[in-house]
Amino acid sequence: MTRIRFAALAVLLAACQNRPDPQVAALVGTERINREITVTLIDPQPVSSAQDGSYEILVSNQSQKRYLFPTDLGVQLLVYSEKAGGWRNVENFITYLPPDGSVVLEPRRNWPEDQVPLSVWPVFERTSDDTLLRVTVVGHDEDGEAVAAFIDIPLGE
Repeated sequence: MTRIRFAALAVLLAACQNRPDPQVAALVGTERINREITVTLIDPQPVSSAQDGSYEILVSNQSQKRYLFPTDLGVQLLVYSEKAGGWRNVENFITYLPPDGSVVLEPRRNWPEDQVPLSVWPVFERTSDDTLLRVTVVGHDEDGEAVAAFIDIPLGE
């Protein structure tokens, strides 16, 4: 009986994680989020009030389509504040060159062209209510349809 409950809970959690976050969907203009492309954290460096830092992420193509991105992978950084109950945009210290360039993310299994590393360095005044950093990337397929992915990174104490 315990196995059945655990299996049911696992299926429920998986279903909830596959639903697009409405705030992200509104921000990026698509519900194709964290499905075709994913974002994972490579080298975590917790951001605290005493330490700023960069984050190394890896954007991976999980589909058989090719995706196109601007040089900065359309990155958007947001911080969640418990007190405000919402997200706010924060600046990225890193400038990506060339500013008018593009990045192609090849279909899955075309390693290494199906993955792109990216560094981000959020710049913001940290408060004790800030709990999460959200890194979002936005691109499009060859038909011009938007695709996005994000990762929520807990902020250090």
